[in-house]
Amino acid sequence: MTALTQAYADFAAAAAALTPPDEALHTATTGFVDATGVMLAGAREPVVDVLARWACAQGGAAQAGLAGRAQRVPAALAACVNATAAHAMDYDDFAFSNHPSAVLVPTILAAAQAGTQPVSGALALRAYIAGYEVWGDAFGREKDLYYDRGWHPTAVLGTLGATVATAVVWGLDAQRTRHALALAASSAGGVFENFGTMAKPYHGGRAAEVGVQAATLAAHGLQASPTAIEGGRGMLRAFSPQGRVDLDTPFEGGAPWRIRQYRLNLKRYPVVGAAQRGIDAMLGLRELQAVDPRRVRALVAHVSRRHYAVMPYALPQDALQAKFSLQFALCCALVHGRVGFAELRDEVVREPLMQRLMAAVRVETTEDFEPGWRDAAPFDQVFVHLDDGSVLASPQVRRPLGHADRPLDAALVGDKFMGCTGYAGIDRNQARELQGSLWTLGTLPDVRALPWLLAG
Repeated sequence: MTALTQAYADFAAAAAALTPPDEALHTATTGFVDATGVMLAGAREPVVDVLARWACAQGGAAQAGLAGRAQRVPAALAACVNATAAHAMDYDDFAFSNHPSAVLVPTILAAAQAGTQPVSGALALRAYIAGYEVWGDAFGREKDLYYDRGWHPTAVLGTLGATVATAVVWGLDAQRTRHALALAASSAGGVFENFGTMAKPYHGGRAAEVGVQAATLAAHGLQASPTAIEGGRGMLRAFSPQGRVDLDTPFEGGAPWRIRQYRLNLKRYPVVGAAQRGIDAMLGLRELQAVDPRRVRALVAHVSRRHYAVMPYALPQDALQAKFSLQFALCCALVHGRVGFAELRDEVVREPLMQRLMAAVRVETTEDFEPGWRDAAPFDQVFVHLDDGSVLASPQVRRPLGHADRPLDAALVGDKFMGCTGYAGIDRNQARELQGSLWTLGTLPDVRALPWLLAG
């Protein structure tokens, strides 16, 4: 058994002096741009309104701001509310079956505001990379899928990433960071059964809150087990679906760089990542041939069993459920020719034509997996059966546009950012200024000066 808790803490304590490769810095910068945009878009979602009212009612030090609002609250609560906002639209990036930026970016911004010293953009990027490395390493040790036992990995392991990121921003030493990580291990967890409800985006918020709170408590002297992560009754073994987690391989931060290996997958559609390939397939079919949805009698979708498992709503009745419905994703793309903010509304989900088509979807799953994407089938494909007996086949989609292997260029990332800020009602000139500051984050002397609290 390797001393993971201590190794993670040592890595975090030295992260301010890291020299990450340019690819890692670019990925982290992209994560800040994308997560800030979706955070602002999600800032007025009902779940965020609830949490913002709750956070303000708690009182306490006015340390950090809430996106899209004028109020300031304690840093841990700000991280919670803002990370929930970043996850609320399900438009945030994903990597290694987790949502790193939606947790790390709000955590870093909240931690920076709570400090008394300037936090440079360069340090913020290193905090992101360090949190990503520890989070990615912890996830990669598990041979089985957290989802198979009902665990949402972002809610479980995001606590470690957020703790490391906060420790880097605040310059905690290795001993206090080790205690913080051990405390975070005792506050991890979130169940898959809550997908399709307000609790799902709160999973990301809770992970961010735990990270800031654990670092705060450790900084004040609260102590915990030195082996809370890797111990015989520690976090990784407790959450392991079949007890096959690797606790022996030593952790060496940056050898290799996990952020270069996993990178980020950016979403073009505000629904669960498992549906992105299916939407591309359906839109690809529409480009090849016009389809009258009223003539459709059946749709057959080919996906992996594991991807389909995270989309449990076959006949969703509201937008929250629709985000985790393959049936909605495919039928929305077929009927409306797009899947965006305008379509993720209850009234669209309940349209009679949409309800009929979703009921006509048959899903065929496979246990075959893409070698570079262990949850995904070798490709996703859709077949549309028409009333004259003909069958239309979509292209086979192996990687959706936005996947790390088919990355969006800076212009498309910028377009998404402007779409998110436009949805949030933010002035376009202000939004462009903020986007420019985020793309040059590594040169900023103090991230606390970022105008990201737009419309606050």
